[in-house]
Amino acid sequence: MMNSNNLKVQILSTFITSKAVKYSTGSPRWIRPYLSMGLIILLASLASACQMPPPATKTNDGVNYSQYYLWLKTLNKQEVLTEEQKQHVLINQPLKGVNFSQGKLILIYSLANTPLHQPYKAKRLLNEHLLASNNMSKENVAFTMLLRDQLNTQLYLLEKQARSSKKFSQQSDEHHAEIKQLNNQLNHVNQQLMLLKQIEQNINERG
Repeated sequence: MMNSNNLKVQILSTFITSKAVKYSTGSPRWIRPYLSMGLIILLASLASACQMPPPATKTNDGVNYSQYYLWLKTLNKQEVLTEEQKQHVLINQPLKGVNFSQGKLILIYSLANTPLHQPYKAKRLLNEHLLASNNMSKENVAFTMLLRDQLNTQLYLLEKQARSSKKFSQQSDEHHAEIKQLNNQLNHVNQQLMLLKQIEQNINERG
């Protein structure tokens, strides 16, 4: 079966050729080579234009994660919240593609500087997504692997920060306990001094 683009090219070629023949026969002999050259260029342009594929906006598995992530970066906080709600609705509609919506939610929760930034949740969903998705495009696989590495690094730093904060808190508690103990000792010494002064005063009064 003839491709529709090829059919269009053939029809246009026939039409233009007939017109070119008509005008060339009535034109001076010196101009005919230029008409032929123009016809060839025009036909080549039409053929390339008709055969040019549309720009690729999606991958084989239906969505390009890198383009979607870049689009998310252009949204304000309220628009990100709206997009998350939309994907939660779509994830409950299997015909719309559960994997696609789950993948988008992972990117939403990975987005920093938003109220929805939840790296632990994003990593958990990402692990589930990798197990459930066996037909991702190479582009999405590469982007997902990069995202996983970034999340692992981020979670490691968060855990390290939490350990440091806990250690600092423990050290702070220990310091507070030590200071309290020293204050108690100081108070005890002051009380002993006051008692000695009182004894000394009593002795002086009797003497």
